[in-house]
Amino acid sequence: MATTDPATWADLFTYSVDTREAQFVKPEDTDRAEWCVYDDVRYLGMVRTNQECNEVQWRIGATAEYHHDLADAVRALRRTA
Repeated sequence: MATTDPATWADLFTYSVDTREAQFVKPEDTDRAEWCVYDDVRYLGMVRTNQECNEVQWRIGATAEYHHDLADAVRALRRTA
């Protein structure tokens, strides 16, 4: 999946990280590029984009940690869950 324009992504999608699929669900009450992330039925947390620097950065909601790659953001969520 290209991570260049997350604003165009679907409200529901899966993304494989380290051979495990993570499910992404966009909250119904937002138009922003942010998703709740699940491993199967376990909620991992929220990721959102920060595009202020002309590049996509992924911010983890609970820790305010930034990652340049969506896979790294998912790994960080799995580490803390």
